[in-house]
Amino acid sequence: MSGGADEWGVTLAAVEQPVTVTIGSRAAGPVVPAGFAGLSFEVGALRPGNAGVTGYLFDPANTSLVTLFRNVGLRNLRVGGGTVDQQIPVGTGGDGFTGIDRLFTFAAAAGARVIYTFRLLNPATGPVPGLRAAHVAAARYIWDRYQDQVDSFAVGNEPDWHAFHTHPGHRADPAIWETVPGVPGSAYPSYLAQWRSLAGAVSAAAPGAPLSGPDTGAYTAITYTPDPATGVSWTERFATGRPSPHLAGITQHHYAGGDPGVITAPQAITSMLSAAWVTGTAIGAGLAGTSYIPYPWLHEHNLAAVTAAGLPYRMTEANDYLGGVAGASDAFASALWALDYLHWWAARGAAGVNFHNKQWLLTDTVVPDPAAPGRYATTPRGYGVKAFSLGSAGQVQPVRIAKPSELNLTAYCTGTAATDHVTIINKTHAGQATDAAVTILPSRPGPHRARVLTLAGGQPGEATGATATLGGATITGDHDWRGTWRPLPAGSGPGVSLTVRAATAAVVEIRGAR
Repeated sequence: MSGGADEWGVTLAAVEQPVTVTIGSRAAGPVVPAGFAGLSFEVGALRPGNAGVTGYLFDPANTSLVTLFRNVGLRNLRVGGGTVDQQIPVGTGGDGFTGIDRLFTFAAAAGARVIYTFRLLNPATGPVPGLRAAHVAAARYIWDRYQDQVDSFAVGNEPDWHAFHTHPGHRADPAIWETVPGVPGSAYPSYLAQWRSLAGAVSAAAPGAPLSGPDTGAYTAITYTPDPATGVSWTERFATGRPSPHLAGITQHHYAGGDPGVITAPQAITSMLSAAWVTGTAIGAGLAGTSYIPYPWLHEHNLAAVTAAGLPYRMTEANDYLGGVAGASDAFASALWALDYLHWWAARGAAGVNFHNKQWLLTDTVVPDPAAPGRYATTPRGYGVKAFSLGSAGQVQPVRIAKPSELNLTAYCTGTAATDHVTIINKTHAGQATDAAVTILPSRPGPHRARVLTLAGGQPGEATGATATLGGATITGDHDWRGTWRPLPAGSGPGVSLTVRAATAAVVEIRGAR
């Protein structure tokens, strides 16, 4: 490509960097579940008027949100969050089970299944009377009416945080305590006993219902041993101990960039799109005094043991930063980040990812539409989720990437008997923006038919904008997504060739590759 300006008036890179993506022919990897992508909400979303919403957020009559869930490809809805251990159980308030009815009928209309969380903590100050009985009533009510929409029942949220176990503590439960003061892991036995008690009550009220847990969030909290430094995470301990015969999956939280502090939007985007988050093997020091939890480190220290124990795992809360960074978490960078994040965990056998959608934060995927009161819209992050949903059918296929070392680009492949989908994410942007001349080499020679779907922001090379398109179209809650795939011409070489512009992603569908 020669230098100059394109139709947006953006100066183009003088040279494209060559990239070859080779699809491996060895045994395929894990199957990507159809319900992989989802959202997580606080339990307060089940109450009318919460966070400025008129009526109930989850309501089949909320057609704008129903349409968005379907258009974006959101097939899992987790309800819980930190407020589940702060608020009275749903069903014990003045509106009874109305919020539950609206939630599950909404999920049916949206084509999603629900992870429903029950309260764990019962503090000495302001205890909840009849907590166990409330859980029994709600579990029986849900299971009798909405079995088809239940993904699993969970109990509690982020129980490995130190603040839950200290005495006195602002939310401490007298049933959960540290046997060794100051060592969070030493609270695990009492936590487990309380979890078993409440989860057992739920199981008795809903025979055969799957359970999930522990929804851990502290990453490094350990089980107490004579040498605490050699302990293991609560996630691993929970999985290997299998505290219930009905345990169907393990749940973990992950805010990769942690607390953003005073980080700026350009710094946050640089971090979100960095190779360090994707390849790092140790907790790292980020920009502006932040720290980050790279995906490989979290997998090795918390989730690899889950797979070894024969259980699936799901990230039931995930985002780039805790609370988000204005101009980054809500910008086009979040679309590229989300697409990469979803594929990375799918390739490691995760059962799914739920981006936390706490009302209303910068990291949200769906938000009230500022241009249409009472309607809902998706942020750029939703475009990344949609691109994943369109390019992740089948089994994960191995890929080899040959590229210049300085080119920040990732690639993933999933395939069926007839079709491969290759997703290429060019994360170069701003001053390092570089287009990639990509050649994809299928695992088998022969004629191929290929087409491409492009995920783009307002301007190629820029990840800061607040807009996005997929296949040249926007995603709304008003009508079906109308994006189009563009045919790729057959080249003279053995593979499929295309240019992936800086700060864009491409989903390439190849037929006849197998």
